[in-house]
Formats: sequence, structure tokens, C-alpha cells
Amino acid sequence: MGLVDLLLQSGGGDLLGQVAKKANTNNKGAEDLLRNLGSAMFGQVKGRVQSPNHDSSGLEDLLKDSKYADMLEQPSRHYNDEKMADKGNILLDYITGNKKGSREIASQVSKNTGFDISIIKGLLPMLAPLIIGSLSKGMGGGASLAPSNNSGGGLINMLDFDHDGSIIDDVAGLAMKYIF
Repeated sequence: MGLVDLLLQSGGGDLLGQVAKKANTNNKGAEDLLRNLGSAMFGQVKGRVQSPNHDSSGLEDLLKDSKYADMLEQPSRHYNDEKMADKGNILLDYITGNKKGSREIASQVSKNTGFDISIIKGLLPMLAPLIIGSLSKGMGGGASLAPSNNSGGGLINMLDFDHDGSIIDDVAGLAMKYIF
């Protein structure tokens, strides 16, 4: 199961309904929006991990914290929690690097899906903990950013969507998808 699928299935599909409600759309529109947002956000994580200019140790610590993976089971408990919204904004910095990165995601997803950018900006803090949770759950909670040759573990290996040993082409592919 892919990372975006983990996100879509969180809460037994409850997240899909919540996004549909917030975006004033049906489940199909919400799924398209979530797939675009999830891919863009996972792509940002991937780019940050691959870049020698970024220290990913804080992200690794977040991935080891099971509370975010646990949120995937019952995300509805956190949708209207103001503290979680604040935490979501902090987590966005780990995912995108800064507010500019978040705005770029919102802009590209808006162009790709036709949803208003303000709706997308409102969803980003709600999704950030679930993105971290999906990564943590996908790695089995024992997250390590370093690749592991014998187990296929590590965040870099997980983000190597085509399993060719490099995530550069995967990041470029995601970027091209969202640019054009």
C-alpha cells in the first residue's frame, strides 16, 4: 500500500468525508484533492530528505513518535482541535521547509484540481500530522532516514517510488506533474 493510500484510508475513510465537507465537494472530488495534496506533500518531504542542505534529524524524531501514526486510526478526534491545528502548522515547516513552500503546494494543487487556494491552505495544517503519521506507519514506527540495504527500510527507500535506488527522478517527476 502506498503512502497516499494510507492517507486516503485513514479513519476508515473518515478523512475523505471530512475533506469533502471542508472543500464543499463529493467524495470523488475530495479523493482527487487528497491525492494531489498527499503527493505534493510527500514529494516535499522527499526533496528535503534528499537535499544535502537540509538537516532531517527533526523529521526523523517526528517519525519515531507513534502519536502521529496513531492519528491515522481516528483522525476525526483531531479535526477541530485548535492545539492540533497549531501543531499542524509547525509540522508543515518540517514538510515544506517554510511558509513559502506551503504556499507553493497550495498554488500548484489549486491549479491541478480547480479548488480554491484558500480551501487548500486550510487543509494543509489538518493534513500535516497525517502525512507524518503515514510516513511513520509506512516505516513501521522505527523510522530511520538512512537507507538500509538489507531491509529496504529508511525514509529514502520508502520515497523511492520506482525502486531504482535514487529518489531524484521521483522528485523531478512529482515536480513536473505539479508544474505542468
